[in-house]
This record gives sequence, C-alpha cells and structure tokens, in this order.
Amino acid sequence: MKMLEKKKKQKSSWRKINSWLHLWLGLSSGIIVFIVSLSGVLFIFCDDIIDGLAYKSLYVENVEKQKMAPEEILKSYKKEFPERKAIYFIAYRDSSRTIKLASSTKERDLQFSWIDPYTGKVLDSGKAYDYFYILAHIHSGMMPFGKAGNLIVEISIWIFLIELITGVILWWPKKWNKGTKKQNFTIKWKASFKRLNYDLHNVPGFYNLLPALLITITGLIIVNKPLNRTTQMLFDGMPKAYKHLREIKPEYDATKTFTPLGHVVDDLFSKNKSIKQVKISVPSKDSITSLLAVAAQDIGLKGVQNGRSYIINRYTGKEMEIPVKVMNGLAVDSWAMNLHIGFWAGWLGKLFTLLVGLICTALPVTGFLIWYGRTYKNKNVQLK
Repeated sequence: MKMLEKKKKQKSSWRKINSWLHLWLGLSSGIIVFIVSLSGVLFIFCDDIIDGLAYKSLYVENVEKQKMAPEEILKSYKKEFPERKAIYFIAYRDSSRTIKLASSTKERDLQFSWIDPYTGKVLDSGKAYDYFYILAHIHSGMMPFGKAGNLIVEISIWIFLIELITGVILWWPKKWNKGTKKQNFTIKWKASFKRLNYDLHNVPGFYNLLPALLITITGLIIVNKPLNRTTQMLFDGMPKAYKHLREIKPEYDATKTFTPLGHVVDDLFSKNKSIKQVKISVPSKDSITSLLAVAAQDIGLKGVQNGRSYIINRYTGKEMEIPVKVMNGLAVDSWAMNLHIGFWAGWLGKLFTLLVGLICTALPVTGFLIWYGRTYKNKNVQLK
C-alpha cells in the first residue's frame, strides 16, 4: 500500500511539474510562436498568389514564332529598366508560357516580371515577391531584429517543441473509459465559451501533434547549426551545401566565349520529360564562369518539387561534376524545406500544411485564454 501511495505521489508531482512547464513556457513564448506560425501560414501559398496576381500574363498566343534568345531578352529588359538587376529567370517546357524574371534594385525592391519569349515585351511586373521576402524574414526573426531576432525565434521553436510534448502528456487521460474518450477526442460545440475554448486547445492540439512535430523539427533543422550538421552527417551530406556548390567553377579565360543560354535551357529540358521548369541564375559580371541551374517539375520561391540543382560550365554549356556530399547536402536541405512549407505534394501538401499552421497559430491564443480565465475570472466556475 505504501509503495502504491508513493507511486501515486510521484505521478502527481510529475504531472504538476509538467503542467507548470507547459503553462509558463507557453506564456513566455506564446506571442513569438503566434507570429512565427501566422507568418508561416501566410507564406504557404506565396507562389500561387504571385502567379495568380499576374494570371493574364502567364501565357502568350503567338507560339508559332521563333523564341528570342535569353541573352536578347535580358538585354531588352535592361534597356527598359536600367535601374534593375536581373537575378534569375525561369523558362517553361510549355511553349505558351512567358519567361518569369526575378530582379532587384540597390535598395532591394524585389519583383517578378513576366516577359513574352517571342517579342521580349514585359507583360507584367509585380512586387508580391518583395512582400513575401519580408514575410519570410519576419518568420525567421531577421526582421526587424537581425541575428538577435533569429535567435529569439529559434529559442521559441525549441520551447514550442517542448510545449507539444508536455501538451500531449497533459492531454493523456488518467483513466481510459467512454467518458474520457469522448471528452479528449471530440469538441463540445454547444458548450460554454470557456469549455469550448478548452476543447479547441486540447482536441485539435492532439490531432495536430505529429504534423506539428514534423514542421517544428524541419524548421529547427533549417535554422539550428548543430542539428543541421547532425542531420547532414546522418545522410552523408554537407552543411552549407549551397555555398560549396557556388564555389564549383572553371577558371576565367578571356579568350573563350560563353555557350548561349538557350542551349543550356534546352539541354536541361532534354534530360527528363518530367522536367517542366528550368531556373537559370543571371551572372552579374562576365568573370563569373559558372551558372547555377535548377531543373524540376515545379520551382517556387523556397521549394523545388521533383528536381535537382546543376552547376553549368559557361564555356561548354555542360553540367560540372558535383561532389556526392554536396549533392546529398542539397537533397537534405531541399526535403527539409519542402516538408516545412508543404511543397512536397502540390496543392494537397499546401492545404495540409495550412491546416496544421492554423492550429499552431491558434494554440497560443486558446492557451492564453485558458490561463486568463482560470487566473482572473471566477475560479469556482466548473467546466460544463
């Protein structure tokens, strides 16, 4: 009997500690988690919104003409917009699609332009790219606090991870019976506001546990250097693979000429029929002897679906060999980002991630209301 009572006391003490951790960690990080989750939710459909705003300029009709060379299009764009610097362009297998060109100014001012590949005419330009750039930096904490904000967000993500674990421990019924199952797995919609809010915190929080853990852990893999290094090591990859990729280039030779960009685009499309889009970086000066290219089914601001990166020798127009560790590192970074932003399964993946993100956004709010109701309202009011 004494041993039984001792175990009960230990369980009771553990539940109190767990409850205390869940409460105060949640209150200390709630506003940051809310901002990070909300900004993440708003970012999910960024590519669809960017293209949707320019839907009238995504396609052209004069597809029987000869396409202009990318160099001619870039030259024409620079002549029309001398203050802007081209960053990269995306070409499409579909001959009726326009060229999508990303550019910036010295003040940043990022924007996309949609260009007729047959005439070089700029059909539309939009600043949504810049808005989503700002949103992504709010999500990471870089705006407005720089590296300090980045650290605050990272700490809050770790806290949120602990919150998910302590939350499911609090949710777990002491006894499993018909009544506790109904209470823990269903929302009582016709209950009082206090009870409804309690259910909206507990029930969706439980169902959201695994996908929320996935998004949280992939977010930590992206921002936390030790965790990123460990993950890369497990998959035989290399941290900062993108930086190493940019270092692969042939020596500059002023006597040689560069292969036309159109040949590079055609060669990448010929590698696989599933490739629908090709992204090519635009060198800022002639001394840059390599091109960063991506060939994929779908290319977004952050995600790449069913594709891979290439380094192209500008003199030969052919891909250069990339070390296995660098390729593995790029693959780890890619799947971590795709899982984090819902880019892994098209619209279905985005909708799923949107739902998960909305629940994560709501958890700090409903949790705060539970605490506020218990602390400042009538403490004798029982849940009905």
